[in-house]
Amino acid sequence: MNIINLTENSQKADIIHTYNVDSKYALIIDNGSFKCRAGWSNSSQPLLEFRNFILKPRRDRRKEVADPQANKHTQIGNAISNIESVRLNLKTQFDRNVVTHFHNQEQIFDYIFTHLGVNNEDKFSHPLLLTEALGNPYYFRQQMNELLFECYGVPSVCYGIDSVFSMKRNGSYADSLILSFGFYTTHVIPVLDGKIQIENVRRLNLGGYHITHYLYRLMQMKYPMHINSITISRIEQLLHCHSNVALDYLEELRRWSDLEYYTENVKKIQLAFVLPSTQNTPQNLDQKIEKRKELTRRLIEINARRAKNKQLDMENQLRFMTSIRELYELGEVEEFEAALKQNNIDDLATLDKSIASLRSRLQQMDSSTQDASVANRTPKEKTSGTKKPPSDVSMEKWLSDINYKRDEILQRKETRKARRQEAAKRHTAAAQERMRIISLLAHNDKGIDNFGVNDNDWDVYKSINKDNESDSDSDNEKLLECENILRQHDPSFKQSNTQSCDVAENYQLHFSVESIRAPEVLFQPSLIGCPEMGVAELIDFVLKLFPVAEQQRLVNSILLTGGCSQFVGLKERLSKELLEMRPFKTSFKIYAAQSPELDAWLGARDFANSSDFVNSLSTKEDYHEKGADYFKEHMYSNRYYANM
Repeated sequence: MNIINLTENSQKADIIHTYNVDSKYALIIDNGSFKCRAGWSNSSQPLLEFRNFILKPRRDRRKEVADPQANKHTQIGNAISNIESVRLNLKTQFDRNVVTHFHNQEQIFDYIFTHLGVNNEDKFSHPLLLTEALGNPYYFRQQMNELLFECYGVPSVCYGIDSVFSMKRNGSYADSLILSFGFYTTHVIPVLDGKIQIENVRRLNLGGYHITHYLYRLMQMKYPMHINSITISRIEQLLHCHSNVALDYLEELRRWSDLEYYTENVKKIQLAFVLPSTQNTPQNLDQKIEKRKELTRRLIEINARRAKNKQLDMENQLRFMTSIRELYELGEVEEFEAALKQNNIDDLATLDKSIASLRSRLQQMDSSTQDASVANRTPKEKTSGTKKPPSDVSMEKWLSDINYKRDEILQRKETRKARRQEAAKRHTAAAQERMRIISLLAHNDKGIDNFGVNDNDWDVYKSINKDNESDSDSDNEKLLECENILRQHDPSFKQSNTQSCDVAENYQLHFSVESIRAPEVLFQPSLIGCPEMGVAELIDFVLKLFPVAEQQRLVNSILLTGGCSQFVGLKERLSKELLEMRPFKTSFKIYAAQSPELDAWLGARDFANSSDFVNSLSTKEDYHEKGADYFKEHMYSNRYYANM
């Protein structure tokens, strides 16, 4: 059984590191739209790695009056303990992959400097290497320069592209075609003679964010009853650990339509659940019986009070009519006739009939009260039935009868369950028969809706729902009673766990064809309504912008980098697509980055430790003299065009 228990990602708060770094070492910040990584150029790994999320508490003016610092606590990255409970309040500094909200970026920098231990220093004396988006607009770089030089007093800064740094980390090839799979965008970057051919770079406005939310919507539409349990964090875990890119998408869909293949390969995600309170325990069964007895006793008391009040009224009425009859017997004719007229009685015969009727009704009420008192004396006799064990001679036969009754009930429940499962499948005989009946009901040549005129018309719903029957309450009660008896009197009885199994199955998510459907968005963006071409077509489009000789130089080294490049089967799928696109008997080579998530930071660190780094730094003097948007161009950066 392929059952998956998704574990909640426990966030550990980042520690505050001790600041003891020489000023010659640079601070490396890989400011990615999914994660931010920061560390010194003399460290082997980034010291900080956190999601680029900011949680700002809602303003409460009443608390602000009492405590001015009440609403100023902002949580960033790993400091957010339960990200799902506050996901709607999360903020980011990005618009797609470009930093546009610099008030949020300032808080990210504060978080980094605080946890690296440099926030209390008088002056920041380290050069800074910061990654940015490919083709970053000048206006936003101007804002970034202003923030770094004016607010933080950074002495010098160098900008670079994360995917190109990843290429440096995985081997300095003079000619390469980089496929950068980002969180919001995907880029195809051609590099010839060590220089980015910026005019031929193409971007696909699709990335890990869109794949995640597409899978999120698929699972929510498939299981609307578990919509609160299907969270973005769990979807990200399914996407990263249990999804893959299909080599042939249509062929994989045909495989999943086969029942045997589905049963063998489906992955079941077990959600948390609580068993119903009516478990097969003697305490719960006795409590249920006692509750019924108490309810019955209360109803009897209420009816008895009502009957008693009614009986008193009838007795008073009988005494009153008897006193009127006595007036007639005493010869008081005038008083007798006045009493008859006052009580709307016609004559003496009508009075006698009313007196006789009241006496007979009172006698009936007395007899019913006596019967009820006798019945209430021994209430246990009604429920003792099968619970009372017989003599030792017939004990074995009695237990076998109870076991037989229990097996019959279980068999009925299993039959109903099998019918429900069969009815839930498509293309079965029962489903086709139901659809045929429904289509006949909908078809009417005369255009007159006379369904329901005859009572026999409603029998058609019995045919439609005959295989979708549910377990009756009587069967469940009998099963509980039988198991309670066997538990008390049969030492060899082993209670079945069918109830917990049934409940567990109701809290399972089947992750099947969605495992290939979500990553397929990279090759077919039309699945989510995106009008752009897929990755394979985009590669072919970029290659056709170059002469044949340069095309061959590019395809000899195709680098896959970024978070989405870790999908299982992506390399094989791209090889298949390129084999169909490229000319006959032409070679190509695709290789994946060693560490797609960290290679950008590691490549930037290697560049910061090289001799070329010093000549690539833009100082504060350059910022004042050459403009706020100025930066020094190098082989891993964007191209700088001076504003005229």
